[in-house]
Amino acid sequence: MDFKLKGGMPGMPQLPTQLPTLLFVLGGGSIAFGLLLIWNQFLLVYIVAGLFILLGALLLVTGLRAKRMLG
Repeated sequence: MDFKLKGGMPGMPQLPTQLPTLLFVLGGGSIAFGLLLIWNQFLLVYIVAGLFILLGALLLVTGLRAKRMLG
């Protein structure tokens, strides 16, 4: 069985040309964010608290919409 790797397999989508750049940017950003968290541990507290506030707000909005839909 012989596959043409340059053109890709038939029916499979091609890889985007910006994928390596996107991965480099995301990887570098993750490393920088990790170093920032090592330098300032209290930032992690605010991030976790903000995530819980966002999750709670999302649940409240969903509950209000469900209540309005049910009557």
